[in-house]
Amino acid sequence: MKRLLGLLAGAAAGTLVSAGAASYLMGRREIVRHVNDYRIHWGESRDGGEDALRYVALGDSAAQGVGASQVDHGYVPRIGRKLAEVTGREVLITNLSVSGATSADVVRDQLPQFRDLPFTPDLVTLDIGGNDVVFPGHSPASFEANMDVVLAALPEGSFVADVPWFMVPVLGRQSQKMAAVASILIERHKHHLVPLHRATREAGTWRYHRYTAGDWFHPNDLGYEGWADAYWTAIEASGVVEKLQSTD
Repeated sequence: MKRLLGLLAGAAAGTLVSAGAASYLMGRREIVRHVNDYRIHWGESRDGGEDALRYVALGDSAAQGVGASQVDHGYVPRIGRKLAEVTGREVLITNLSVSGATSADVVRDQLPQFRDLPFTPDLVTLDIGGNDVVFPGHSPASFEANMDVVLAALPEGSFVADVPWFMVPVLGRQSQKMAAVASILIERHKHHLVPLHRATREAGTWRYHRYTAGDWFHPNDLGYEGWADAYWTAIEASGVVEKLQSTD
């Protein structure tokens, strides 16, 4: 009997592991689809009226919205909709972010595009650093050097997130160091800090998967709602909304 129970327990455990692995692989496939589809979406040209607000986003896959059930559920579109709602003006989003980007990629690829924009942005957001944490060859020192260049190039008063928290201890420690670096530089360059590290860490280890997509890395719809709230809190506190409201 004990042997039978042991076999049944082993079979059940194996089934759970297999189910978990299958779920993860399905999640990974969905993320790959998001990367391609959302990149195409943001690459499409958008025209608007002369009074339209211009919102420019820079960053990595989070700014693309990868992990959300649809592209409009990412944090960037959420900010755009909220901005349109409170200002009474159309909002055109130019999303220069790239999935997989590190801080070095922002310097090399996104800043030149930003400088070449044929308009002056009304609002700029940046999230970067998550890939600096997980990709080999990056350190708090290299992140600091790149971020110093990026933040010097952005218009004063941009809304910049520090680095989100990671559940895996070694990555969590690295993200904490990089978040501290980002906070100092954001203040030095007179931008507005969006404290994503604190917001994501407060979710805690046990609730981590409530806010992540099927790959257990990117935010899901609920996660992006939290990101958008963090950005919007900083935007509201800055007083920029009043300056952008319609004067009609």
